[in-house]
Amino acid sequence: MASFGLSALLDMSASAVLVWRFRNEQRDPVAAERLERRAQSWIVLAMLAVALYVGVQAVRALVVGSHPETSAFGVILPAVSLVVLPWLGRRKLGVASQLASAALRGDGILTAAAAVLAAATLTALLLNSALEWWWADPLAALLIAIALAAEGARIAVRHRFG
Repeated sequence: MASFGLSALLDMSASAVLVWRFRNEQRDPVAAERLERRAQSWIVLAMLAVALYVGVQAVRALVVGSHPETSAFGVILPAVSLVVLPWLGRRKLGVASQLASAALRGDGILTAAAAVLAAATLTALLLNSALEWWWADPLAALLIAIALAAEGARIAVRHRFG
């Protein structure tokens, strides 16, 4: 649950960076490339931070055998997120494609990762409840962390050498 919350917080901060980027570009169109690179750097840092935190928490949970606890809030938040985040992520990726913005694409991927974490959280709660598969949530989180780190690294390499 903490991984999902941190992911959502970093996704919101990445979105705020993009709002800053596009507002400043409106005032100074010449600075568009510089603003895109700065926003892209922040998005990559956010992706890597989420990947690191989620990965560390997942490994910790697997090592100590941490069992997820079910609460109304723990079910409602990811359920509501599953209604909003997939749509929002697709919209961000669509606009990123139209604008050729790697920063916005990264933000869309962060949003999609938060949606996948929400789905994993709900699924893990169900699996733990029904089958006592306590390891389902940390294992899913670890896989998501690896995928997010790989995407962040890919963007960073393209950004630096592309």
